[in-house]
Amino acid sequence: MIIKLNINDRAALAIKNKTKKVEIRANKENSEHDYSKLKQNDVIEFTSNNVGTFYVKVKEINHYKTLEELFTLEGTKYTTSSINDKQEAIKNVNKLDGYEEAIKKNGVYAIHIEYLYSENTVWEELYEKAKNIRNPKDISGMISAGGVGAAILTKNHNIYTGVCIDTASSLGICAERNAITNMITNGENEIKKLVCIDSKGNVGSPCGACREYLMQLSKNSKNIEILKDVDSKKIIKLEELVPDWWGKDRV
Repeated sequence: MIIKLNINDRAALAIKNKTKKVEIRANKENSEHDYSKLKQNDVIEFTSNNVGTFYVKVKEINHYKTLEELFTLEGTKYTTSSINDKQEAIKNVNKLDGYEEAIKKNGVYAIHIEYLYSENTVWEELYEKAKNIRNPKDISGMISAGGVGAAILTKNHNIYTGVCIDTASSLGICAERNAITNMITNGENEIKKLVCIDSKGNVGSPCGACREYLMQLSKNSKNIEILKDVDSKKIIKLEELVPDWWGKDRV
């Protein structure tokens, strides 16, 4: 499930900086959302004025009868973006429109979240993940790995990474396909964006085998956006790299 919520800029920035990891929400009268229905791995799409749209994954959700109980058990370090004092935090939450009455009637939820990415900076974030996952090393006398890194963003807003594995007898795997294997293992098959960083630290392009592999994943694979330059954000779609693909009527 994906729900869309508005959030103030201060809290949005704290979530993006990973200093706020718990979002406090209450079920108000005539509210569009029922937070009791949130489940682990659901995605929240937050929108703020300055930070823009960004995504988080629900890791855990706890219900409390009062804010006193919530802050006593959850603390304030990761639940607030501006204050560490418990009583001041309670006052600030109760100031929110309709929250004091709603909490008295329905209690309050502490939603543990994991930041995924921001639409404004998604290419930079994918670039950094693909770059940082690289760690060139010899696994054995016949296998080396980690020279090339890849990061993919899926339709469900998850990011998966992978590194190349080079072996004797051509038994290796490219970083892109390694990331795809990670994605499929986690139950997904549709990619929206891809970044590959080569052994020299430059943005690269998928090889022919990876392009074919990508095309076979989904009927929408032709629309996968591939980064060509991180500074200009220049991209190319997969269908431009694989024109007149032979299997377009079979996926």
